[in-house]
Amino acid sequence: MIRKTTARLDRPALVLAVAGLLALAAGAAAAEKAGEASWEQMWEHWYVLELAGAPAGWSREIVSSDGRRYRTETKMKMKVGRGAIPVEINLLSAWVETHDGEPVEMHYVQDMALQSVETRWRFAADHVESITRHGDREIKRKLELPEPGWLPPLAAHEYWKQRRQAGATTVTTRTLSGESGLKPVEITYELTGEEQMEFKGRKMPVTVWKTTNDQMPEVALTSKFSSDGHLVYQQVSMGVATLVMKIATKEQALGVEREPAPELMLQTFIEVEKPIARPREARAATYRLRVKDGAFPELPSAGAQRFAPARPENTAIVRLDMTDNLPATEAERADAAYLDASALVDTDDVLIAALVKRACKDAGEVPMRRADAMRAFVHKHISAKDLDTAFATASETARMRTGDCSEHGVLLCAMLRSDGIPARAASGLVYADSFAGESDIFGWHMWTQGLIDGKWVDFDATLDRRFDAAHVLIGTSSLAEGTLSTDLASAINLLGNLEIDVLEVVYPQETDAVLR
Repeated sequence: MIRKTTARLDRPALVLAVAGLLALAAGAAAAEKAGEASWEQMWEHWYVLELAGAPAGWSREIVSSDGRRYRTETKMKMKVGRGAIPVEINLLSAWVETHDGEPVEMHYVQDMALQSVETRWRFAADHVESITRHGDREIKRKLELPEPGWLPPLAAHEYWKQRRQAGATTVTTRTLSGESGLKPVEITYELTGEEQMEFKGRKMPVTVWKTTNDQMPEVALTSKFSSDGHLVYQQVSMGVATLVMKIATKEQALGVEREPAPELMLQTFIEVEKPIARPREARAATYRLRVKDGAFPELPSAGAQRFAPARPENTAIVRLDMTDNLPATEAERADAAYLDASALVDTDDVLIAALVKRACKDAGEVPMRRADAMRAFVHKHISAKDLDTAFATASETARMRTGDCSEHGVLLCAMLRSDGIPARAASGLVYADSFAGESDIFGWHMWTQGLIDGKWVDFDATLDRRFDAAHVLIGTSSLAEGTLSTDLASAINLLGNLEIDVLEVVYPQETDAVLR
């Protein structure tokens, strides 16, 4: 159990980054088996998933045809350890497209909490119908068609095969995938070589490609394809660990379920040489951040945080001042996503409004006071603070009253929006003087930012106070459908690749920095 002075830590960024990478690795997939047609299976592939060199799960892809349409079905099952607690990730995704490459339906199911979240997109001539289900709740929307110039996944893959057979060494395609919603993903394949790969006791020739996409440009995958164009191997490095997906037999893939979950959370902790005294009382701070490999990525300057690149190029300076929040951009102030309901931030649930009324009964009408009253309410309302849940919706957390930092952040985000305050999730790092047997570390964390008087204000509902300067902001997300995996992509290359020096910490009523 964490001592009172420390914030609760969680792994939402890691879990969702892994989930997004898994889905990108296999392509979009899986629709329910509709009964209106006779589907004939064209092929079935099984894969073993390995994380940090240990078996972590499996994936299965089935492609079928009914004579007019193709149906691509993929299921992925994976488990990772968060300390002593394994978390299971189940992803189903789906595509139905015509033989001419016209989209019919995209389907995506994400199951990492107590209840799954399912979204289905049906394509019409002039719009897309979106249906999101969570438990017995359903959200229907009529959305604009995606920008033109993309192909459904199987048609996109066929285009890649044609270009490859024509001798192209670089191929770019644009497609949609469930975890990215209706924003087309541009994928670039660069041929890097040829080699032999063993499967079922025999060698087969494969081509090796570097694969990148424009929504997660920092992440490069190594992909291997058989001579007939089927994916047989994929690898991606996430700083702290390497994720591998390789073709296997059904028996090999399902046998992985008997293996223990590979532990990742402890590997992502960042130790500091100079501990922070009284971290929960810190009101301003300056940190030097370094990446071990590559140039330092740009981090947000938002809320209490100012980010500045430094020299050498793998270094940056982050300053926090809780008394001086930065104004939001004009685009952020106009973005309806920060007030809209979504699958995770289901503000239209009646319980969310009821909790807002209870939280703010003595808070008056000042937005800042109301927002902090909601933060304090969420802190007490989630009475079982544990790591068992990976990413629950706001209404699910409101009812179950269990979860860690992701559940605190999502529930507070929903309550703020329900009260008319634009809000978003903030992901990054928080200092803990003791957690999971480790001392004086920064661990990955999630909190909430509310847009108040034109400025983003930080609220951490895992704390018994609004916020402190022992946080480092890495990214933000509106938590709209199809955005979270890509919104958190900036964290992927920092996992296991980041060092932090504590330069100064300032406390209330002190004029001089407290140096440790």
